[in-house]
Amino acid sequence: MPIRLLSLTSEDLQYALNCMEIDELIAFSLCSKRTKNLVKDSNIQIEPIYAKVYENYIRLEIMPSNLRGVQDDPDPLFIYLDFSNPYITLERKNGMEVWRKEGFTQSDWIAHFLNISNEPIIRELMINGCCPIPYLDTVKRIIPKFQELHITEDCSTELTEIAFRKLIPNAEKLQVDKDPFDNDIHISQFLKPNLTSVCLSSWGHPCKLELDDLLLANSSFISISLANITEKDLNRFVKIWTKSNHRFYRPEHIEMSARNEINRAELLRGIKYQTVDNSHLLKRADGKELEIFVLTNFVAFKFK
Repeated sequence: MPIRLLSLTSEDLQYALNCMEIDELIAFSLCSKRTKNLVKDSNIQIEPIYAKVYENYIRLEIMPSNLRGVQDDPDPLFIYLDFSNPYITLERKNGMEVWRKEGFTQSDWIAHFLNISNEPIIRELMINGCCPIPYLDTVKRIIPKFQELHITEDCSTELTEIAFRKLIPNAEKLQVDKDPFDNDIHISQFLKPNLTSVCLSSWGHPCKLELDDLLLANSSFISISLANITEKDLNRFVKIWTKSNHRFYRPEHIEMSARNEINRAELLRGIKYQTVDNSHLLKRADGKELEIFVLTNFVAFKFK
């Protein structure tokens, strides 16, 4: 016998929502404005949403939080948004299913998923090497705001440069997993934006890093692997910071992994510091501090 779900008491309705799978919750939320608000207000726990761009579609990964006490983690729900059509395709354990909603565009689908999950933005937008460059404007329109732009190692130099230029204004963080730094793309481009963090991974070919690149850096947290920089440039960088009283410097933490061994003595030559535990502490005349941590192939600067 069918049950009128909306006629249930608040407690019974919440229990019913708790028993639904993530795709069932989405389907219920699409029925009306009231059902959407019921799902949103029920505070169903959904993990942050991840988006990955392929050749002609965007794949969303939506994962419910494991709050039911089961041993295994819940399976993610994959949703595919076609660039050329307003419908979505759901990939579930029992197969694929196409959903349509009158008046909904790809942007509307994204906004709806974020709304019912109480997430302000997409957690990560990943650009795959097969993403056609002309579709980047479409991606920007469909997902106008996201926390992290992640460019994978299989992206071409051209795709890396254009994806960065077009999409980084909408991001808070950047991760690049390849070596895009050459005559056409200099590493300074990736360090200049005002971001929460920048992580550049280039394990195959160390990226050349110079003094000016560090001085122009404008993100709070910067990680570079591998970096090709001389101890002379690192030494000059520290000395310039030491003498720059009252000068604003955006980065709070810079760390670099190097292929070759870092000469600690050369890096700290002519610099007054205190050794505290395993790090070296410098103090400026204006009271600001810099903590330097050096290992065989690693150096980190922490600005206080």
